Amino acid sequence: MASAELVARLTVYVKAGATHVDAADEAFISECLSEAEALVAALVGTTEVPAAVLDRARIEVGSELYNRRAAPNGISQFAAADGSAIRVARDPMVAAYPILAPFLPVGFA
Repeated sequence: MASAELVARLTVYVKAGATHVDAADEAFISECLSEAEALVAALVGTTEVPAAVLDRARIEVGSELYNRRAAPNGISQFAAADGSAIRVARDPMVAAYPILAPFLPVGFA
């Protein structure tokens, strides 16, 4: 289960500037963070990663999962200054890979 402090950090991250977060949105943010924790844990496995780095990766993945709700069929307009459509990444881990890469073992074929 996601910690209350990390849920609060993710809420601020995805709802920047919002003066009110309703209970349903708060529950969804908590679900996204729980899913993000599972995804990050599966990638990291037993590798030692600093807690601050893990938290940042979880927040980034949670944000990707949260923002998918506003992007039906993977298309969103929330990020484009000119109003054009933006494709949301299919892989919610896309922001976590470079954050965690320095700590993960490199594979060789």
